[in-house]
Amino acid sequence: MPSPVGHALGGAIVGVALAPWGAWRSSGVVATVTAACRSRLVATAALAACLPDLDFLWGRHSMETHSFGAAVLAGLVVWLLGRSRSPRLALAVTLAWSTHVVFDWLGSDDTAPLGVMALWPLTSTFYFAAAFIFEAISRRYWLAGFWRQNLWAVVTEAAMLVPIFVVLVILRRTRDRAPVHAEVPPTTQESS
Repeated sequence: MPSPVGHALGGAIVGVALAPWGAWRSSGVVATVTAACRSRLVATAALAACLPDLDFLWGRHSMETHSFGAAVLAGLVVWLLGRSRSPRLALAVTLAWSTHVVFDWLGSDDTAPLGVMALWPLTSTFYFAAAFIFEAISRRYWLAGFWRQNLWAVVTEAAMLVPIFVVLVILRRTRDRAPVHAEVPPTTQESS
């Protein structure tokens, strides 16, 4: 299952994808990416993608919070709390939370029960794709390869997700360019 870094990047990608076209006005790529990272929508989506792991606190990891049902509930809470605002933030929270479910579903899992309760509350069945797209994050800090394994997992997540984030930011930015006007033919003056 991905690290918090991978989950945050998944949420940030959702935030960028749902941002209004031209949300970041900048002429440089680094300045544009920095502006996107500071965006409320992107930051909220990144946080929402990490929130399902709060279930560690009450010992039910990969259960109810790791479901599309919980994602919809989180989006509804955001929508109800900010009714006068655009529903874009609620949709971003729902989809970002859902990336956590999908990433864990597609990741490596070495802790029973394998997978996530993706379709809760409809069913309490655990789903595991065995796709191994994301490396497992070890929580066994006392083992010899703990740091190496987790560093490798974070590096591979970043290598997969940061380019997607950057390309989306660049595609959605407003460029500071002069408007293109159609060429107007010169007028001829008739002499009398």
